[in-house]
Amino acid sequence: MAMDMDRYNEVKAMVERIYQLSAAGEWDAVEAMLTDDFRILEADSLPFAGVYEGKGALQALFTKVFSFWDDPDLETGDICVGEDHAVAMVVVTATSRHNGERLRMPLTEVFHLRGDQFSGITPYYFDTAAIARATGLIAA
Repeated sequence: MAMDMDRYNEVKAMVERIYQLSAAGEWDAVEAMLTDDFRILEADSLPFAGVYEGKGALQALFTKVFSFWDDPDLETGDICVGEDHAVAMVVVTATSRHNGERLRMPLTEVFHLRGDQFSGITPYYFDTAAIARATGLIAA
């Protein structure tokens, strides 16, 4: 069965909006888009590893991630949409505060939806070792 185009457009717009609001630091508006049990799980091989839960999770993660980087730039690419999820292709480029390296970090983020809110995000980084080296988590 084909996906309803209204739902497709709604979900795609939600993903675009949460990126815009996060970049602008509009955390109250971001939190309104999240379920109470919102959850993000970052890989153990990353310097910002761990589970981030609740309405403040995205702000807490954003703050921790960007404590390692200067001059960040986030570029969103394609967004693939399903009824209860979306997958965004993303490239983050930033300069390491540890060693001054300018690093390009491609990743995908799976957005989990429950109704009209996000219930979680699962990020998949292409090269976690490069991130760990650039942040001093592992030796270069």
